[in-house]
Amino acid sequence: MKMLGKAAFIFGAILLSPNAIAQVPPPPPLPQQGKISEDLVRVFADKDLSGYSNLLADDLKVYEDDVLIAQSKGEWLKRFGPMLGAKGVSFTLSHGFASTGRILFTEYYNTVASWGGSVPAHCCWGYDAVAYDIADGKIKSIRRLKGGDMKLDETGKRATP
Repeated sequence: MKMLGKAAFIFGAILLSPNAIAQVPPPPPLPQQGKISEDLVRVFADKDLSGYSNLLADDLKVYEDDVLIAQSKGEWLKRFGPMLGAKGVSFTLSHGFASTGRILFTEYYNTVASWGGSVPAHCCWGYDAVAYDIADGKIKSIRRLKGGDMKLDETGKRATP
């Protein structure tokens, strides 16, 4: 009996150790997830509204700060399309993360075009944290958390231009 008790104790200690838990691999990505994330980066860099539209499901839902702002692909493209395609507005998607069925990016955008003149490139950057939920090979929902106009460094302090 003593031996069985020791074995149970050791087995329990192994199961509860942080190293045993940390060794569980993450779930595999959805087959189309990598392609969609690559396509998102490309369509934003190229300002390709048609390519962006092809990534979206017709019944797309878009939330901004947890408020539903678009209930279809058409409604979202009417709202966001002019910004994506605007002359002088540029986008950069940064440091994406993924879990099964979701891609996360920080979207930086430069709105220098709204100034109507030559403004330094480090001016006028804004950012949003964006989660794209994927199902059946399409983006089914977009959840945006509005950022501000101040870029932060890795420590959370204001980044210098």
